[in-house]
Amino acid sequence: MSQIKTDVVVLGSGPAGYVAAIRLADLGKKVVCIEQDSIGGTCLNVGCIPSKALISAGHFMESTKNAADMGFTVETPKLDLSKLIAWKDTIVKRLTGGIGGLFNNRNIELITGKGTIVSANKVTAETTNGTVEVSCTDIIIASGSEPIPIPGFDFSDKVWSSTEALAPKTLPKKLLVIGGGVIGMELGMFYAQVGTEVTIVEFMDQLLPGTDIDLVKVVQRKAKKAGIKIHLKSSAKSYKTKGDGVEVLVDVNGKEQTFDADVILLTVGRRPVTANIGLETVGVKTDKRGFISVDAQCQTKTPHVYAVGDITTGPMLAHKGSAQGLTAAGAICRQPGIAYDYKVVPWVIFTDPEIAGTGMTEAECKEKGLDYKVGRFNFAANGRAMSMHATDGFVKVITDAKDDTIIGVHMVGPNVTDMITEGSLAIETGLTAEDIALTIHPHPTLSEAFMEACEDVHGMSPHAMTTKK
Repeated sequence: MSQIKTDVVVLGSGPAGYVAAIRLADLGKKVVCIEQDSIGGTCLNVGCIPSKALISAGHFMESTKNAADMGFTVETPKLDLSKLIAWKDTIVKRLTGGIGGLFNNRNIELITGKGTIVSANKVTAETTNGTVEVSCTDIIIASGSEPIPIPGFDFSDKVWSSTEALAPKTLPKKLLVIGGGVIGMELGMFYAQVGTEVTIVEFMDQLLPGTDIDLVKVVQRKAKKAGIKIHLKSSAKSYKTKGDGVEVLVDVNGKEQTFDADVILLTVGRRPVTANIGLETVGVKTDKRGFISVDAQCQTKTPHVYAVGDITTGPMLAHKGSAQGLTAAGAICRQPGIAYDYKVVPWVIFTDPEIAGTGMTEAECKEKGLDYKVGRFNFAANGRAMSMHATDGFVKVITDAKDDTIIGVHMVGPNVTDMITEGSLAIETGLTAEDIALTIHPHPTLSEAFMEACEDVHGMSPHAMTTKK
């Protein structure tokens, strides 16, 4: 057994772990990062980045349908799946290689192996060359999450998780998606755009459960227009092989139906990877779902043991994990005033059209009995959206009726995943709808829709129809 001594061990190299390791090194700490799989974690290797690469390809295929309206004659594009996957892989390799370069630049030692916490100041890594014992002062756990299976649908060559869906060897003619949440809708829409017949089975009474229903309706209309068959209040019961494909038994609104498919994509959620990593040895407990509770500095109830990313309570989002990683690193280095602010964590969904939100929803405002106002502006009245042939969707702004402070921003439409940051900044800094309305936005841009929605809070949007009195 080889032994290493360091200041901090980071368990996991995803967006939460690698950012924490880099910040620690920048603040003068000696850091060892232990990663069981590939550097970059789920997000860079089999999550956020590769999925967005494929989704961009799907959008390109979809955009060619509008070519005739713009005066172009374009033959229907033919997909070379192997080249698409290879292109996606080059993006992943560039980013993961970049992290490796950042580690080398800061003398962060990366150990590839299964990490286990032995005590509050010791971690072991089982590598191909044997066991490595690492002594340290602090530990940051950033072990991430994994797809959830359901009874009767263990992952296999016929039941894909998102990992398999991001690296198909052949394009399925028919795909049945179990779960109409974020991953199911993003990947389901990609497959539909490149020619697969897609059916989505969702247990709840709406797609993208928990998302503002007004936003969801826009995406659902587009999905149906793309030929996606959607079944709500439905649950998959079992499946059996049928020829080269599968036959899936589904309870659809209380009635059993069977669906044929080449493969099943199971996307009912993810769970934290907190089992079998030694938490019990340092007294760190998890809740019933496996999540770890942390304080404002991302420290567990055990001194010198921190947890960040998908294993902590709250949304499973890469940017949340990165923010926590920076917080934990700052806390270890005793930076004054360091704390993770849960006030607003923006979220984005790369469907077609895109969805983004930050702050409170209307449903949450109603549930809390808040007195609020809503402003809204449709992309159909936005010149830039028209020029992009992308007028589906709108921007919704929610304000506190007492003082006009913005408390929620929700969008569905073109490039809203890039626009939502202005909404988060507005909430973080306590801006009012009037503040945004008085801020000159460049023309012609999609960002004008946010300004107009803020104007609409007061019924003063110059480019919106008003009710004549």
